[in-house]
Amino acid sequence: MRPAYHYAPAANWLSDPNGLIWHDGEWHMFYQYNPHGEDWGHMSWGHAVSKDLAQWCELPVALAEEDNTMIFSGSAVIDYANSAGFGADAMVAIYTGARTDRPHQFQAIASSTDRGRTFTKFSGNPVLDRKMADFRDPSVFWHEPLRQWIMAVVLSDENRALIYSSPDLKDWRELSEVPRDDAPGHLWECPYMVELPIEGSDETRWLFKVDVLSGAPGSGSLYRVGQFDGARFTPETTWLVADHGDEFYAAIGWQEPRDSMGRPVWVGWMGNHAVQKHLPKQGWRGAMSLPRRMGLRRIDGHLRLVQQIEPACRALFDQSETLQLGEGCHPVSAASMLQLSGQADTWLSLTDDAGRLIDCRIVSGRLTVIRRDPVTPQLDHVSTMDITGGGVVEIWLDHGSIEIVADRGAACLTLQHCLSGEAWALRGDGAARAFYIRISA
Repeated sequence: MRPAYHYAPAANWLSDPNGLIWHDGEWHMFYQYNPHGEDWGHMSWGHAVSKDLAQWCELPVALAEEDNTMIFSGSAVIDYANSAGFGADAMVAIYTGARTDRPHQFQAIASSTDRGRTFTKFSGNPVLDRKMADFRDPSVFWHEPLRQWIMAVVLSDENRALIYSSPDLKDWRELSEVPRDDAPGHLWECPYMVELPIEGSDETRWLFKVDVLSGAPGSGSLYRVGQFDGARFTPETTWLVADHGDEFYAAIGWQEPRDSMGRPVWVGWMGNHAVQKHLPKQGWRGAMSLPRRMGLRRIDGHLRLVQQIEPACRALFDQSETLQLGEGCHPVSAASMLQLSGQADTWLSLTDDAGRLIDCRIVSGRLTVIRRDPVTPQLDHVSTMDITGGGVVEIWLDHGSIEIVADRGAACLTLQHCLSGEAWALRGDGAARAFYIRISA
């Protein structure tokens, strides 16, 4: 059953968001896509656009696999100054080319002068090549103080991230390496660097995020906060967890435009390579998280990432009511948002006729989510996160996913699920305020 308010393709495989860019009134979301089926393979860039980050229109494939080269993850920029020579205001995609006939990954570019509808691959590709099997996922942005393009890119199998600069997106110079220190897990992917505002101040700091394929806590999305001088990232925090669930991966963001508080917005793939292949086939596979505004907050003297659901997504909801949870069951819309108190011990369970279960418990300031699926036992999982800031706990339910936001955005947890039916039975202890989604015909 398709999501009601999360983006998913009409057909086939979707994974990492790529090339997030705003241009000429449109939010562009490219993504890893298999045009030929709902399993991973034939990686190309799918494409969707939105006017408001809530309603999306799927467009034809933007960059297709060809010449034994898949199109892996990357980013996109608008080259306002025509530094690359493709034309003023050209949209330039920077991506990893991955050979299918031998283990070789390199960085390449392609340009579009028709608002991203068609791209032309640069004849001089690759623009950056270390002759390696695992060298991928360039995150590129313009650094105005130095008037240079900056790229963060990973040597995946070595758990290393490098920073490069370029005047024209074609000639790249290595600047530094991001300190790895005691990062948990193995195999780095999808780096992302962005400058974020600190709540209640005029200060900013930089966030460096990387996804770890195995062995890292939560979804594998780790970040550090620190300073960036245009050449070197200097961390001020240890490695922290961006999402405590099992499925918030490869998140990247739109650098601009920002909201009135200076916050950019990002989105992640609600997927997991370890379990995705076990999900039941239904003609399509994979969905994106809701877009989340990003900022920083000082908590106990330390800077932490804060994520809050994009307001345009909230505007989809209406018809709220308070449910008094107890031993009885309540039907809950399969597309809804629940609010629970984060200051009292509360529990609720969602079940369907197949015996699938999502159990959420808040006990002594700790949230535990248990996912059980007798049909697809590979989904069985327990996720936990501490809730210390009080306030409400938002539970965003949709066909195939649950996103939880607590501590005013300082704690997030994302999971897939396979609960079926138009409505799920909900039971628990305490009161839940439910907001049901309005879906236009």
